[in-house]
Amino acid sequence: MDFTELYKQTSNLCRFSPDGRYLATAVQFRVVIRDAETLQILHLFTCTDSVQLVEWSPDSQLVCCASLKLGVVQVWSLLDEEWTAKISEGVAGCTNVVWTPDSRHLLSFSEFQLRTTVWSLTTKDACYMQYPKYSDKGFCFRRDGKYLALLERVDCKDYVGIYACDEWSSVKRFALPTNDAENIAWSPDGQYIAAWESMLEYKVYIHHPDGRLAGTYSAYDSGLGIKTVQWSPSGQFLAVGSYDQKVRLLNYYTWKPILEYTYPKEISDPETTIFRERNSDAEDGAGGGPWPQPPTTESGGQQPKIQYEIVPTPFAIQHVVRPDPDKPNPKLGIGMLEFNPTGQFVAVRNDTHPTTLHIHALHPPTSHRLILHHTHPIKRIQWNPQHPTRLAICTASLAVYMCDVDVGMRNATCEAVVVPAANFQTHHLTWNPSGTSLALLDKDKFCLAFLVQEDEEGGEGGDTRTYGDDARGFERGYEDDGEDGRGTGR
Repeated sequence: MDFTELYKQTSNLCRFSPDGRYLATAVQFRVVIRDAETLQILHLFTCTDSVQLVEWSPDSQLVCCASLKLGVVQVWSLLDEEWTAKISEGVAGCTNVVWTPDSRHLLSFSEFQLRTTVWSLTTKDACYMQYPKYSDKGFCFRRDGKYLALLERVDCKDYVGIYACDEWSSVKRFALPTNDAENIAWSPDGQYIAAWESMLEYKVYIHHPDGRLAGTYSAYDSGLGIKTVQWSPSGQFLAVGSYDQKVRLLNYYTWKPILEYTYPKEISDPETTIFRERNSDAEDGAGGGPWPQPPTTESGGQQPKIQYEIVPTPFAIQHVVRPDPDKPNPKLGIGMLEFNPTGQFVAVRNDTHPTTLHIHALHPPTSHRLILHHTHPIKRIQWNPQHPTRLAICTASLAVYMCDVDVGMRNATCEAVVVPAANFQTHHLTWNPSGTSLALLDKDKFCLAFLVQEDEEGGEGGDTRTYGDDARGFERGYEDDGEDGRGTGR
């Protein structure tokens, strides 16, 4: 990987444009537009107050920022610097702003879930949708952008409103059989809308957009219920992660589980591939918490040695979190669940084992899995949008972790790359939609990491990947020899 210099940012507001050409960052009350390749400043916009939200329009021509405390939204054009728009919500306040798929309307959500306002940037008209249940979730567009589904709450009853995005008129409104719906999600093929209960119940309801009930599923009646729900990219599976530390894949034909994954502390399957992070600096240091303190790097100092090593089964997962029964929202169950862009793999983190990531292959389905065990809790995972077998991981440490998987899970390659900056801890990351670079964010600064192209000519032993001093790669079929992590053939 090649890294850029560090630049300032505020509140993790660092957004690539959908076409991958630009990068927008917020620095206090300014929005900086940079070239995504050179990071040269192209535009500098000044906002009314400190920025709490930055979003690109889907066509990458407009960018909006919001000062939520003042209820003010500002919009700028990259094609016409003279054009600008300003929206003030007034006494209703503003808690969230979302672009519509046509890039010419904005949805703003008022405080106390009173209304959702649709603002037209072309006609300057506004229309209203009453009583949205949430402002940060509970709404989704159909993939073609023609319809919006909005979760509404009226008289202690949940409803789903379907709105046509051309005229923003209501075309359908139906009641949900839920007691307290947590969220809704439109399937990628547009045929179904999934709704599920809050954490107090395990119930999933599948509706057609016209309101007909297509199916329901409930795994159990007592105990905490659903925590994470995700459609597969093809729409053939609905993955449901729950507080019982299981992931169930519901098929779109019967809406019953076709696969069920469990996450025990002891791993005994001999076909499971396990990569464990080895940090000699953290191991030598003393930590006062449940996991070692991240190593620090002073300017001009030596980079810490962070590597992966392959460990055999049986293997016991370390750093198990025991939930506090006196606190709400226990750290328990499936907290992260991400399909790759093709739906061939799914990555899962069980919050009880926050340092461990499980990767499953779905096509063809197999019981074997890839496990990545880290020193610190996983903060963020994201699949590369253009290279669907490549996954990026960060743990608020000095390194960023990359994993390339394969169907059989036998030739996976993992590496840990230390960011060459003094005490830079990656708390958040996001891929460029082009898949060529990765934005790494610390609390108040960021840098870009560009992927180094693999040598197509290859080398001895067939290993064509190039590694730096800080990036150690490991492949299944090699054992760690304790020196450079390369190992010898089995």
